[in-house]
Amino acid sequence: MTLVDPDARALAENHFAFMAAQRGTLRRTPDTVELAGRAEFLSWWTPLTESAEIPPSTGCVRVFPWNSSWASRLPDLGFREAGRLSYMTAPVRVVELRLPEGVVIEAVDSDEAAAVFAQTQAAGFADPGDSADDAAWWEELFRQVVVDNYDDPEQTFYLLRCDGTPAAVTLTVSTDHVTGVYAVATVPAYRRRGFANLLLQRVHEDAYAREDAWLTLQVEPGSDAERLYLAAGFTVSFASQLYARRVLDGGV
Repeated sequence: MTLVDPDARALAENHFAFMAAQRGTLRRTPDTVELAGRAEFLSWWTPLTESAEIPPSTGCVRVFPWNSSWASRLPDLGFREAGRLSYMTAPVRVVELRLPEGVVIEAVDSDEAAAVFAQTQAAGFADPGDSADDAAWWEELFRQVVVDNYDDPEQTFYLLRCDGTPAAVTLTVSTDHVTGVYAVATVPAYRRRGFANLLLQRVHEDAYAREDAWLTLQVEPGSDAERLYLAAGFTVSFASQLYARRVLDGGV
């Protein structure tokens, strides 16, 4: 397959597909894309055109390169900058995956394996400040997401075990020759052993078999995750700015 530079909209569409499958309900019009999240804080709205009309209830807006003029309009509508995501890409390449002794990578194919994946993902993403209730909420969300999606041919949930113990996970969504990489997480006790890179190699292997051309993922600029992926051969394709509505006098 001849590679051309990945189109920003194709990368965003892969992310939208992930969100629609795993984070809520995606609502589309010719002018907008809106996610009604499984929880309110997961919801967002993005304009596709300059003439889009922002719903009064919108709390979070994503601005992409093709609608960057919105960045100057949002402050007057009560929004402030709330974060930034780098969309990174790497060309799919041929790999010869060599797993260390005792390490296996399997694709989730049962509800039981889905529960193990969710437990591992939750442990990998856990923050020391999380309450027990918050941790349980996320683990149940992850479990339901995997149960709902593991038999979708466009999604794959990878579970890495070390000597039989679940140690790391990732998942992929394939759209239009693009493989999106999401939820890369390693249990703290197994970090700094190269397991994330092993998972990425398996992703390359499977993406190549599907004849996908690009891997894509999203990270916070300047983060440890961005440095990890730069070292793994990814480059930043573009950035998406996030805006949140601030509280104004007399209301939101």
